[in-house]
Amino acid sequence: MLPALAALLALACQRPAEPPPEGTPRLVVLIVVDQMRADYLDRFDRFWQGGLRYLLDNAVRFTDAHHDHAITATAPGHASLATGCFPSRHGVFTNYWIDRESGEEVYSAADDDWEITPERLECATLGDWLKKRYPASRVFAVSAKDRSAVLMAGRKADGAFFYDDSYDGWESASHGGWESAEYYYKEEPEWVGEFNDRRLLDRHFGEPWEPLAASLEDLEAVGVSAFDMGPLAPDLPIAFGGLAPAPGESFYAAIFASPYLDEHLARFAEHLIGAEALGGDEVPDLLALGFSAVDAVGHAYGPDSPQLLDTLRRLDVTLGELFEFLDRRVGLDNVVIALSSDHGAVPVPEVRQASGLPGRRADADDVLCMQRVYERLQGRFGDGAWLLPGPFVNREAVKTADLEYEDVESAAAELIGACPSVAEVWTRSELMNAETAQDPMGRLFVHSFPPEVAPDFLIQRQEFFLTSRSAAASHGTAWPYDTHVPLLIAGAGIASEVRAGWTRTVDLAPTLATLVAVEPTGELDGVDLGLAPR
Repeated sequence: MLPALAALLALACQRPAEPPPEGTPRLVVLIVVDQMRADYLDRFDRFWQGGLRYLLDNAVRFTDAHHDHAITATAPGHASLATGCFPSRHGVFTNYWIDRESGEEVYSAADDDWEITPERLECATLGDWLKKRYPASRVFAVSAKDRSAVLMAGRKADGAFFYDDSYDGWESASHGGWESAEYYYKEEPEWVGEFNDRRLLDRHFGEPWEPLAASLEDLEAVGVSAFDMGPLAPDLPIAFGGLAPAPGESFYAAIFASPYLDEHLARFAEHLIGAEALGGDEVPDLLALGFSAVDAVGHAYGPDSPQLLDTLRRLDVTLGELFEFLDRRVGLDNVVIALSSDHGAVPVPEVRQASGLPGRRADADDVLCMQRVYERLQGRFGDGAWLLPGPFVNREAVKTADLEYEDVESAAAELIGACPSVAEVWTRSELMNAETAQDPMGRLFVHSFPPEVAPDFLIQRQEFFLTSRSAAASHGTAWPYDTHVPLLIAGAGIASEVRAGWTRTVDLAPTLATLVAVEPTGELDGVDLGLAPR
């Protein structure tokens, strides 16, 4: 049979996808606000007037939602929300890690074939499930961070876009615009260039970041105050970029740590919705949006800063404008909106200390204590590189010296655990033992441990200890200030309510799948939360 004829016959034999059930939402909008702690919703409630107010008034809100894994970073957080799997199953357990065989650094959103890719994900995403059930569905993801975009999008998405702060001369198509991952496109859609050519960020050049009006009484009531962190973290108002009379790379890079980044993303999302006609027919589409400014500002200024509050207030306005656009374009009765976060944040240690609360930042002694583990192992087992970056036990050295892996592993864990910054050390042997998951904290580390790629030790730091010696605040621990995140779902046919029971973020994807009559593929860790209809 001729190949062309065979292809035509195969196409003719394919069963068309069944139409979605009546009343199925036409568009799912998944919003992930990077580094948004759950307590921000109530703490700053008096300021909400836009999108956050809409969600609080209309959504099912899960007040005790947590990432049930220990390494609370951008990549595993976004991946878990999108797949319904723990990092132990989907494989993306942190942003960067060391490959055991080569000793080279691995990026969670890249591989040998693609500069930016979702291929490291071992679980399918909500978008992948949607494309399998409804091939005509349109699936897109946008985030300032490339890893957030592709890990939410998955393998079968129609496109994933991320912020490009480069400036490659006058003919550059970027100028602080959006670029696509080549994994999804041979040629970038024309509408992306059309949006970038508008150079919307340029209107902020020469314009300071001024805070929205707030009374001193309101600021004091929510515990916000300017904390002097020196010239590297200036107070508002803030000017973006360097001493230059025209916008260039320093300006577009500086915008990243400002609320204008999120506003820019929302305008691009609106342009995408129109260009790709999302929500335009009865087949459900998916748009995943990763708002990253709260993370950048939170790292620079901390969760109690005026800068963080102003970024959240402006995000509230931006989301309100986006929801109004969705209502005009698709109708909110036809849209499901879900909002969560990839992780929270530890308070600035110096702010806690000023209030007489425990908290401290890594110092030279902490660094040296960890580094001296290497030498102390040599004191026990003789000269040799017993530990490798990762950290991994050097199995070749152990074998050559005719030692037992477990002896070196145990000794290393003991020495690491003796450092004052460490609360617990979880070894490979422990994390491979089913009994460890019975421990409340051990369970989180088991869920952050994909055995094929994870190191031999996962370290639990002391509570309110900040490993960074340069950022005002950070994240990455298993403590509640990092795991506790917002989880709200609003939209067509969903009755608003507040649920106070403990909930896991891996439950979001299967819940959204049920709302659009999609069956998840593969084994999941999450379950459908069973939202009640109006």
